[in-house]
Amino acid sequence: MSEYKTLLEFSRPEYVKELNASRVQEQGLLKVWLQVRKEHSLVDIELSGYGQLGEAIGPLLNSERVIISRELNSGKEFGTIKIECWVDDRCSEFICDAAALI
Repeated sequence: MSEYKTLLEFSRPEYVKELNASRVQEQGLLKVWLQVRKEHSLVDIELSGYGQLGEAIGPLLNSERVIISRELNSGKEFGTIKIECWVDDRCSEFICDAAALI
């Protein structure tokens, strides 16, 4: 079983205050920048990847709880970031390639 390190976790009343997405390459690399309102501060994180990252945008905005974590010691170059979006005790999981707190 994989081990993960949490990079960012938030739940209501914390929320995604701002979200920007852009295609970096014609081949489809997507970059998503989130700004999250946490208690009395703002936290910024940038995610990048293909495929599933685009599918995660709606759930990131609408979830009651979100956990973004990095897979540890996997030896993999890509697909090491897990995005968990929780609504009504159901979790949707998405994978992307990179995440950086800004």
